Amino acid sequence: MTDGFLDLDFVPPGASIIAMATHRLSRLLRSELGELLNQQAGLGLPAWRIFIGLASRGEITQKELVEFTKIEQAQISRSLTFMENDGLISSRRCDDDRRSRRFSLTDRGRAEYERQLPSVSVYCSTVDQALTAEELDQFLSMAERIAKAAIHVPEHLPERATEPA
Repeated sequence: MTDGFLDLDFVPPGASIIAMATHRLSRLLRSELGELLNQQAGLGLPAWRIFIGLASRGEITQKELVEFTKIEQAQISRSLTFMENDGLISSRRCDDDRRSRRFSLTDRGRAEYERQLPSVSVYCSTVDQALTAEELDQFLSMAERIAKAAIHVPEHLPERATEPA
């Protein structure tokens, strides 16, 4: 079924081949980009997503970074600590909520982000160019249909039988 990258020759009973393929593809893409960032700058993918959030939005809270990056709170927290200790970002207490902190790129952090951006852009455009413009439109359309179907699955599930009391 595949040439081996996604290893979809066996799909266990009850599993979705679409779910398996998208999960494995997503994991592969994250892993390869993470490896590129690690080799070039000693950064992980969470740090890169934080860079993107701070570069595009300026000073934001940790909660806003969690929402922007879609990364778990604990992982964001670890990455923020690492990045702040490394001088890539700075933080200050929020004016309106003294329990929260606002994060921003330092000059060193902005320089590192700009240094890594060309390589990440080449990686991403190379991946995106694997499909023609028409194939990309089809892929995105199919992904939207799958997402819609996944959201509406509970409507199609059989009702669970209730045990007699």
